[in-house]
Amino acid sequence: MKELETAQNKIAKICDALRRETLEPAEKEAEKIVAYAQEEAKQIISDAKEEAASIKEEAKRAMQKERSVFQSALEQAGKQTLETLRQRIEKEFFNRALFDLLTKETNKPEVVSGLIESVIQAIEKEGVTQDISCVVSKDVSLSDVNAILGQRFLERLQKESVSLGDFDGGIKVKLHDKRITIDLSASALLTLFATHVARKEFRKLLFASV
Repeated sequence: MKELETAQNKIAKICDALRRETLEPAEKEAEKIVAYAQEEAKQIISDAKEEAASIKEEAKRAMQKERSVFQSALEQAGKQTLETLRQRIEKEFFNRALFDLLTKETNKPEVVSGLIESVIQAIEKEGVTQDISCVVSKDVSLSDVNAILGQRFLERLQKESVSLGDFDGGIKVKLHDKRITIDLSASALLTLFATHVARKEFRKLLFASV
């Protein structure tokens, strides 16, 4: 009986020694591993959240950039469209209306005669006295123009009369000895008037509120 108790005590001591030397250190190591794993998991989750936030912010910036580029492209397209419209209005409305007005005005005998007188007087100041001829619009009455001009100016012209041309409105005065033509036809006046005077005011009035 005593021998049995002694054997049980030895086994208990051996088990206790095994627990202290093997099981307890293993349990402590396991606890350390679990604690480390928990910390790693927390760090991984934290890093994942930061990365997700960074990706979201980057995506947001990219979307804002794309939106900005798109908005800029829309604004540029709008400006180009508006400028194209302005040019079409000028070409189809302003230039045509201005040409019709100039043609109408420069087909009036009194206006034509006034142009001829002004050109002849300017030429005389330059000392040119010979080989001058004047061609007027095909729609002007030669007799009315000659009557208004009077003898003084008619004597300065070849054949003492103006002649008809094949253009719409205005006059063309030729200085034959100098091979120069002073073009005051409706087309030439349109270019001069639209470029230097009227277009600027026209655009200012038409597009002031745009």
